[in-house]
Amino acid sequence: MVQGPSTGLAESAGLRATVFGTPPQDIAPLPARVPLIEINIPMPWARPVPAVFWFDRKLRVWFSAQDKPAPLAIVIAGTGSDGNSKDLSTLRAVLYGAGYHVLTMPSPTFPGFIVSTSSTGVAGDLFQDGNDLYAAMQRIVQHLPHKVKITEIDVLGYSLGGANAAVVKYIDAREHKLHIHRVVMINPPVSLFASVGRLDKLFAINIGSGDAGVERLYQKLYAQLANLYRASDRVQIDNNFLLSAAADVLKTDAEFSAAIALEFRIDLMNMFFAGDLYAGTGVVVDPKHPPQVGDSLEETARILRGKPFAEYFTKVFAPYYLAHRDGSTVDSLVAQNRLEIIGDALRDDPDYYAQTNSDDVILDKAELEWLKTTLGSKIVVYDHGGHLGNIGERQQAADMLDMLGGRWPGAAR
Repeated sequence: MVQGPSTGLAESAGLRATVFGTPPQDIAPLPARVPLIEINIPMPWARPVPAVFWFDRKLRVWFSAQDKPAPLAIVIAGTGSDGNSKDLSTLRAVLYGAGYHVLTMPSPTFPGFIVSTSSTGVAGDLFQDGNDLYAAMQRIVQHLPHKVKITEIDVLGYSLGGANAAVVKYIDAREHKLHIHRVVMINPPVSLFASVGRLDKLFAINIGSGDAGVERLYQKLYAQLANLYRASDRVQIDNNFLLSAAADVLKTDAEFSAAIALEFRIDLMNMFFAGDLYAGTGVVVDPKHPPQVGDSLEETARILRGKPFAEYFTKVFAPYYLAHRDGSTVDSLVAQNRLEIIGDALRDDPDYYAQTNSDDVILDKAELEWLKTTLGSKIVVYDHGGHLGNIGERQQAADMLDMLGGRWPGAAR
């Protein structure tokens, strides 16, 4: 018998879709080959790099070029992910197959972005991260090979990257540096803080506050993770890596909830560590004796596993921005990190689009309704998929391309 939802925070089908993703037989047709180059580019405004991050001095992005003039699709990864995740690879193939140049970028919450590109080192603020992304995009576009001819620029993002994409377009509408045409948000949060808080609840209910729950989950996943690790040319255990192991081993809704919560907690740990180091807040890193190359971070990781997003907000994020943003309050920092801050643009500009799922685990009913009311005919809500569980599915891919191409019902003509 299939168990029901384990927490009341997510539907059973949404949990399973989030873990399993799109079945191979439902993936949209993809090109047999997608050319890909890795670009490593320094950002002149980057802050001094802590010794422990010596390997992340340059921003790393990936680019696929058409052999003729074409529109450029810039795709921003979700929370904690780099610029070449499995989801990005799928979206890259769909877009390249449709005739786009494709540039894929890490999330501004990914440690490599924080170190190489963030102007603060404290990730998670929509406008601060948006300005850093926008500046990086300009520099990257300027340094693309001369033979690449770009006819227009569109921006997409999934999960937090969807909200980032929308903010980047909003900034561009005022600065006119890239002349971004259309944006597609895929499974965006309405509030980063509310969504991560919901996932923290999943963690607390299904894993607990100590290390014992994490160890039990790792024991169940260990063999599968080891097999995936040996078969992978990437050492980063990102969301796809962890959830791929979970899909093969775990069986109950409680276990699926735990795996999803742990994946997000790992992302938070990386952001928490970098933010604490840059802000000098001393939560887990002694600012007078920061870690050096070769130092063990095992104890630091153990401590971070037990820290929810609320603690990152109260001990790192809020102290930093309250000190650096005149007139800010705790309430204003929370309000500034909701999509409502660009609600008028989302409502009135015909070139913002969104795709989401009715069972997305990062949204509650009120947030889903806000997206539908605000975007109107510019959003599609699928009845399945959980969080990112239908990326690359035939209908999702076709709708995304129709939105980008101005063919969506109700699109600007």
